[in-house]
Amino acid sequence: MAEVDLSAVLELLERRRAEGWHECAQVYVSRHGEVLLDEAIGDRGPGRPLRVDDLMLWYSAGKPLTTVAVLRLWEQGRLGLDDTVGSFLADWGNGKERCTLRHVLTHTGGFPMWGDVTYDVDLTFGEALAAVKVLPAMWEPGTEAGYHAASGWRVLGAIVEAVDGRPVDRYVHDEILEPLGLGNTSMGIPVEEQGKLGDRIVPVVWTGHKFPTRGDDGKVRLVPYRIDRYHNEPWHIAKVEPGGGMRGPARELGRCYEAILGHGPALLEPRTVEVMAAIHRYGMLDRTFAIDIPWGLGVQRQFTGGSGRRAFGHGGMASSRGLADPDLGLVMVVVANGLAGYFEAEQRNLEVTDAVYSALGEEAARVRRPVEPVPGSRFST
Repeated sequence: MAEVDLSAVLELLERRRAEGWHECAQVYVSRHGEVLLDEAIGDRGPGRPLRVDDLMLWYSAGKPLTTVAVLRLWEQGRLGLDDTVGSFLADWGNGKERCTLRHVLTHTGGFPMWGDVTYDVDLTFGEALAAVKVLPAMWEPGTEAGYHAASGWRVLGAIVEAVDGRPVDRYVHDEILEPLGLGNTSMGIPVEEQGKLGDRIVPVVWTGHKFPTRGDDGKVRLVPYRIDRYHNEPWHIAKVEPGGGMRGPARELGRCYEAILGHGPALLEPRTVEVMAAIHRYGMLDRTFAIDIPWGLGVQRQFTGGSGRRAFGHGGMASSRGLADPDLGLVMVVVANGLAGYFEAEQRNLEVTDAVYSALGEEAARVRRPVEPVPGSRFST
């Protein structure tokens, strides 16, 4: 394989670090399972440089691991994508009776983040799931779209346990992480283990992030979301959150994507990967993000920065992005510890994605989308 110069990626992350968008970041790039870049920039704390094996919070960039768990059970014939959630979970209703697994995976189940604040509260998985069960449907499942930031993936995690018997965090460890030799990644870190890991657990910092909140008047506004007040607390680090609680090095998320593409121990059959990466939702305005985003099963199918036309993966709240491009055998993961403003965070992902694809030259140019500015932002490329 020809030499690929990815120095521009590190320069971008260093520049944005100097501008205060994050304090440190990890980035991993590979092609056909061959590592092209595995670096860390910045400090995880005063006088302590970030290392590539430190544990970063992936936020929603970890969602595809729960998706893989569900799809493994599907290809084994143990559940159906169009089975209703209520056929697995007791006390499921309140207008959500017709919601299926496919609806949840495509964020059309009718119960997005609105009204569920339990991600930032010290609750057990069972207590947080109970809060989702009582949420009323905002629309008939399947008829509209709205990002299920935490709620939907708790439902999927509970279904994994209902079908397999193991809690979702244990299933992901046993069936996904351990076979790949990924010993630094977990869905929640027990408090007793946190002390052993010490400063390897990288804190997140607030650098301007805002979150959409619906007011009493029904209007949506962006308000400061001070993640640093919650997400560095031992109880939050320990929480089992299938939709936003994975912590580990960027390289280990990259290894998961490599395995999905067939480079390494197989996690899914190739035909299952095709089903996951196919577009299952298109032309539906997302109520949470107020834009139309094509979705596969539990994965995004379009990214800023000129990603490949068949690339799939997932971003994480104002901080991270992981994707795989089957046309190029490409895997790219970037995780920053600073949650910048919405447009700044998306610009950071755009720049890194563009730099990676641009470094691959003409081969990548044939399969990628045009690079367009972040919608509605003050940035341009």
